[in-house]
Amino acid sequence: MWKVFLKLHLAVLIAGFTGVFGRLISYDAFVLVFIRFSIAALSAYVILKAFRKIKAISFRNRLQGLFVGALLAFHLIFFYLSIKLSNVSIGTVTLASSSFFTSLLEPKLLNKRFDKTSLIYASLNLIGLLLIFNFDTKFRLGISVGIISAFLAALFTVCNKKFSYGKDPYTFINYEMLGGFLLVLALSPVYLLGYGTASIYFDLKDLIYLFLLATVFTVLLYLMVVQLASKVSAFTLMLTFNLEPVYAIIIAMILFNEANEVNFSFYIGVGLMICSVLLQNMKSKLEK
Repeated sequence: MWKVFLKLHLAVLIAGFTGVFGRLISYDAFVLVFIRFSIAALSAYVILKAFRKIKAISFRNRLQGLFVGALLAFHLIFFYLSIKLSNVSIGTVTLASSSFFTSLLEPKLLNKRFDKTSLIYASLNLIGLLLIFNFDTKFRLGISVGIISAFLAALFTVCNKKFSYGKDPYTFINYEMLGGFLLVLALSPVYLLGYGTASIYFDLKDLIYLFLLATVFTVLLYLMVVQLASKVSAFTLMLTFNLEPVYAIIIAMILFNEANEVNFSFYIGVGLMICSVLLQNMKSKLEK
């Protein structure tokens, strides 16, 4: 069993690197996500097709997978834009506020009973976010964009839970990757009208980073999560993945010395957000 938990923490560590690539790659957020999904969609199809993991599903289910993938792409555009406008620590911590939006969206979209306790715990998350928002005015735009990213992440999570339930996970992942690619492809003419081709250039280092991000840190990560979901409980999976912001902050502080870019109120805010996550996890465990 220790091998399973080692693999689980490896998956969380891989997820923690996702935001780091936003700072390593010099392309802007849209170009980054476009190339990421171009490689990820192709890689997912080739790998899953080679191992005969893609199964026939209805046209409606295909549309649902494409829609969820488009939500993921929207979320990632705002997530990486948040990092570009601030730093990895702030972009990742702001994303953790998605639990607040999830507590509001789940009752509406999943027909679940409204849980006041979850909302209270999620509100702690929001207070922590406000403390972070107030610590330095130069990062406020990045934090604001990060809040939009967190809302889209919550919407993606809830819709993914709603539409993927009872369906083959590998096939659904394939259509999610395709949906993300089609969304950025559809938005490309709008992007080119606004920004032109100046931000599109050849950079070998960036392309290597993007290849790693799209394959190891996207497709492989998703496949690992699918495999782990069959070996550990949903609660254990959720609890461990809540460590992702912690991993990301530690990695960012080691690689980019981001500890010098934040002050004490940032850490208080992060502490409140972590308390919120722990309280929600304890509540979920008691309910089980």
